[in-house]
This record gives sequence, structure tokens and C-alpha cells, in this order.
Amino acid sequence: MVLRYPSYYDKFHCIAGRCEDTCCAGWEIDIDDDSYQYYMSVEGEFGERLRENIREYAPEDEDVYESHGFVLQENRRCPFLNEENLCDIYTALGEAALCDVCRNTPRNILEYGGERELAISASCAEAGRLIYGEKGITTFVEKEIEDILDVEETEEEKEFACYIRIARDEAIRILQNRELSVYQRIRLFLSYAQEVQECLNQNVVSKISEIVVEDFFHEPDKFDSDISERMTAEKRYELFLQRMLTFTEMESINAEWQNMLLLLQNYFITPEQGRERYESAQAKWQEYLSAQGREFEYEHLMVYYVFMCLARCVDDYDFIGKAKLAVVSFLMIRDMDAVWYLEKGENCRREDRIMMARIYAKEVEHSEENLGFLAEEFLFEDCFCVNNLSGCV
Repeated sequence: MVLRYPSYYDKFHCIAGRCEDTCCAGWEIDIDDDSYQYYMSVEGEFGERLRENIREYAPEDEDVYESHGFVLQENRRCPFLNEENLCDIYTALGEAALCDVCRNTPRNILEYGGERELAISASCAEAGRLIYGEKGITTFVEKEIEDILDVEETEEEKEFACYIRIARDEAIRILQNRELSVYQRIRLFLSYAQEVQECLNQNVVSKISEIVVEDFFHEPDKFDSDISERMTAEKRYELFLQRMLTFTEMESINAEWQNMLLLLQNYFITPEQGRERYESAQAKWQEYLSAQGREFEYEHLMVYYVFMCLARCVDDYDFIGKAKLAVVSFLMIRDMDAVWYLEKGENCRREDRIMMARIYAKEVEHSEENLGFLAEEFLFEDCFCVNNLSGCV
């Protein structure tokens, strides 16, 4: 089978106790059945400790995929995460004893069309350093491995997956065309995603391959209405407020997210001059980023979300919904970057950008409840229609 992943994936390794955050706090930690059976067989004092800290999930438990999980401690920390932020299971029993979720995190695995794709999540700071990476475009590794998927797919499913993969790769090509500004590329990406979705809606998936991406490059004005130039500051601010309302209604994963929402509110959601402060902050931040030659970081962020998310529409045919998730994630992280830029005295290091992406990713990517909530909002809320999203870019 084919294995595909970003080229920076090979450079990733967990830095364990040296990390400024931990993957072992903030969410449920499910235990796969094989690991559960093994933990039940471990003898001695550590085996007793294992069994005392495992619970069986109730039928109404949300965001769980297995029958068992660890009993979380204060601040939703894993009971085996010690004071040095190291794993006692790893120390006592070795890496092979880790359950699947702990062994794979922060990796994302998607299997479709007889192929497997790997990504690493920006919720991990070390992964974020690789995602934002170097100035060059993100490249991808593709190789044959001796493995097969656990789930059998029909030839029709494989064919559909092939067209979706083509669309995803073409979307990345649009986002990496540096002859255009990164903001124009994002708007063109949304226009392209709309055309792909139209093929899906009409059940003519083969027509995806007939969409000529070069037209987006050679005649960008035809596909990019540049609505952001015509959208008033009042309208942009209104859409920002609606976007903020949506994100305040989500399940909260950790205190960092709550603190960031509060910071955005204190700076930009005020009875007087909130709109002016928001517009000024965005203009200053984007000017600062451009002057430093760092707009490529937003390109990398978009490519990260597009590679990881778009192909997941093989399950629900919602290509435009996954595209909106990528763009809304960009908009929200850009808002966070802008307010942090002000908070730090009009300065924002690369490490600060990595932190913003990490806080956002932990809140959104690792909660099926939040992802489902956003998918519903994208369908029915006007602030998330393509024109309004394009205007905000």
C-alpha cells in the first residue's frame, strides 16, 4: 500500500519532559482492548496501580472510542503523568506498553482508497515547529509499504477516494503558488473548493479532474472576487463577533483557550472603539508579518489543515465543510496572533505563533464534539458562507 506524509514528519520526535506542554492532560485517554488486556495481566505493585486507575466508560460518555480509559486526575491529567511530565508506564514497562492513543499522539492517521496518510498535530509544540518550518514549500513523501488496510473497500469507494485525493492535492498546489499573495491564494482555494463540492452535489465526481487549476493561476480575478476589498470594516467586525460567539459556545478543553478568548474580548469586544482596535490590530500585524518576510507561515498553516482535513470528506462528501474548517482555523489563529502581537508590545516571535496554533489545535482538533459543532455552524450560519469567509481573509 502507499504511505504518504509531509517530509518534515520524519524529523519529529517527542521531547518528553523538555516540552512546554503535555499530550497527557486536557482530554480523555482511551485504552484500546489489546492494551487493556495487557494492563490487566501486569503483576506486582505497578499492576495494581494500573488497575486502580482504569475505568469502564458508561454508554453516555462522549468523545470516547474504546470501552475503557484512565481515571483522570486534577486538571484532567493522566494518573501516570508524573511531576516531571514523564510517563510512568513508559518508565516501568517500556514504550511497547503504551496504549494506541499514547503511542500515536500527536500523529493523525487517515486510511482511505487503499492508502494511508500521516500527519502530526499542531497541538504539539514540537510538531508546530516543524509545521511552520522553513521558508520553502511543504513537500510530501510517498512510498510503498508492506501493509494492508483493515477495512475492505469497494472499487467504487477507491475510485471516489482517488478523485478526492486529486482535489486535495490541487488545493495544496493553489495554496503554494507564491506568485500570488497568501491571502489571495486562500480566497482562490475557497472558490476551488466550491467547484469541487458542486461536482459532489451533482454526483459527477469524475468532473473534479476537469477543473483546470491553471485557470486559477492565470486568471485569478475571474475566481477571486476580492470581496475583502469591498467589504466594509463594520461588516468584517460583525463577522468577527459572530465567529467569536461560535467559538465561545464550544466545549472548553483547557484554561489556555479560555484565557485567549478573554484576551480577545478585552482588546476587541468593547463598547467603545472595539471595531477600530480590531481593524488597526489586523493591519499592524499583517504589515509586521510582511516586513519580516514571514507570510509563508500562514501558507504552511493552511497546507497543514488542508492535507490533514480535506480527504476526510470520503466519509461524508462535505468537501466544502472541510475547506471552511481550514479557512476558519486560519482566521481564528490570525485573530489570536494579532492580539498576542499587541499584548507583547507589537512583537511576535515564531515561538509565539507556534503557541497560538497549539492552543487552537488542542481546542478544536481533539474534540469530536467541537468538530461536529463547527460542521453544523458551517452549514447553517451565514457568517461561514464562502463569500463572508473570503471577505474576512
